Amino acid sequence: MDTQQDTQLKKNASLKIQNNKGFSLGEILIVLVIIGGIMAIILPKIADGNAKSKVNSTRMKMSEIENKINEYNSECGKYPKSISFITEDDSSCKNWSANPKMKHLLKDGWNTEFVFEGSDTGYNLKSLGADKKEGGSSYEKDIFSDGSTAAGE
Repeated sequence: MDTQQDTQLKKNASLKIQNNKGFSLGEILIVLVIIGGIMAIILPKIADGNAKSKVNSTRMKMSEIENKINEYNSECGKYPKSISFITEDDSSCKNWSANPKMKHLLKDGWNTEFVFEGSDTGYNLKSLGADKKEGGSSYEKDIFSDGSTAAGE
């Protein structure tokens, strides 16, 4: 009897091993289609969030630069002619002392230098946006600082 039971156990064990095939190709394809659908929904939102963060970073830097422009105007009685006043001393204003450690302020969220034009009556401070060209729309649109004379245009 023991040999019959041993033989029967071996047959059952071999049947279990043969039936253990894993996932079918159809099941794998269904999972890949589901994952692809989820990624198609999520990736554009991630890219949009990245673009928004660059715009916000640029606006924050512009705000800091505007504070520096107002400090300069208060100390010197005029607006700076160049954005380099932040990192380099201006020989025409003895009251102003620049800070070379503020170089990080000179570039926008897309690592492009800000466009700055200073005059006796005001200034224009802008970022060219994601496209790094004049004009544009959406995230490629030029960004003007709040205090720029051209901000209302």
